[in-house]
Amino acid sequence: MRQLRRSVVPVGLWLSFALALFAGQEKPSFEEAVTRALVAEREGRLEDATAGFKQAARLRPEHPRVHYSLALLLLQQGLMTESLTEVERALVLDPQQPLFFLLRGTIFHNLKNASEAEGAYQKAIELDPASGEAYLGLAELYISGEKLEKAASALSSYLELYPDDGQARYYLGGVLNDQGKDEEALAVFERICREKPDYARAWFYKARLEAKQSQTTEEALVSFQKSIELDSSYPYAYFEYGTLLRKLGRTDDAIEALRKASELGELSEATYALGNLLSREGRSEEARGYLEQFKSQRDQEARQKGMQRRAMAAFGAGREFLEQNRLEEAVEAFLEMTELLPSSHQGYAFLAKCYASLNQVNVAIAYIRRAVELSPGTSEYPYLLSVFLRKRGDLPGALAEIHRAIVLDSRNGWLRNAKGVILSDLGDAESAVAAYEKALELDPDNPSYSLNLAVAYEKLGRSEASAQAMERYRKLLAGSVRP
Repeated sequence: MRQLRRSVVPVGLWLSFALALFAGQEKPSFEEAVTRALVAEREGRLEDATAGFKQAARLRPEHPRVHYSLALLLLQQGLMTESLTEVERALVLDPQQPLFFLLRGTIFHNLKNASEAEGAYQKAIELDPASGEAYLGLAELYISGEKLEKAASALSSYLELYPDDGQARYYLGGVLNDQGKDEEALAVFERICREKPDYARAWFYKARLEAKQSQTTEEALVSFQKSIELDSSYPYAYFEYGTLLRKLGRTDDAIEALRKASELGELSEATYALGNLLSREGRSEEARGYLEQFKSQRDQEARQKGMQRRAMAAFGAGREFLEQNRLEEAVEAFLEMTELLPSSHQGYAFLAKCYASLNQVNVAIAYIRRAVELSPGTSEYPYLLSVFLRKRGDLPGALAEIHRAIVLDSRNGWLRNAKGVILSDLGDAESAVAAYEKALELDPDNPSYSLNLAVAYEKLGRSEASAQAMERYRKLLAGSVRP
């Protein structure tokens, strides 16, 4: 599921342009404090950015969006308790702002407080029935709590708003499948396969559901083959395919498929099925070898469960250390997690964030690349990779990664804004303007996007448009523009 993320704001030419608005003042103004905070955040100086927003909050404690921005920044650093305090302050000042409730829900979700998270997400939807992120937050919350009927309802509501989101539709199909609603689930996966024919997992689940019905077994074979063609590294596809082939009496083909499943993932179910099938075919010696391998795999799985428990304990400790800004200890905890559970993309992502905060960018890049490899469908990871590559000076690489993130999550304004930042760095002001305009279309009340757009217009010599964008930026900061 998607997660709420804090946007990044550019620095460079516009620094003097923006600060010039406040020149001649003896003390930093509210606007200058905010602008300096945005600059610090853009440069990756999170402590300075936090200090800047705190200064802005002291200057204008009645400004809800300052507390909201500070809460987002603290959430980005993993400081959940402090983040919650700031968003509560924002809600006291403006209790009708759905974005504030959405953030409150996200924080409580991360804190494993399901009831408070649910209430906050529902309030965000009440205030803004088009809040797709709130529906997704609810769906993820309900799935983790095994409230499948509610999860299906939340996903359906989200898909009414965004019918082209294949990933959300995939989740809906999975929830319906878990509920035993085979026909509804099959219809969902059939639609995904029509609209996104390269979605391997959708073909796999379509095949599984088709295999349950005797009249669609031939369609199931085709769907399994398509799934394997798109992703030949998924052992469960070979296992389910082999199981169906065995039922259809295609023994030799079934043996080859089950053998592949066993080799790929050390899948004990596949190894056991293969051993039994070989035994029935009179190939006793070969069958004995696979059945002994099955016993070894089951022992390994038992040990793996113990390692998973230790890994999750290390992950929890790492999150706590991170919240306390004890970065070296957090690194040790996340390293222990990835050693125990090498397939955990979350562990590598948190390591990347820690090393980035420690200004070890190359190490951060290596770890976030590993997270991308393990979870290619998570838009946050290519976004973080683009941030780290840009910090290292690799602008073409950063642009390629932000494009990848946008493909995965096309409706997030902060990704479009980040694209504009990189294009601006590359000297392509015209394309940067288009990116910032798209960001504002998706999130019209974000002052950062208006500021960035003003600077991009200025670079192109479009002074009137620049002045209008800058005026909107100042109005947003002053709180005079409300959603």
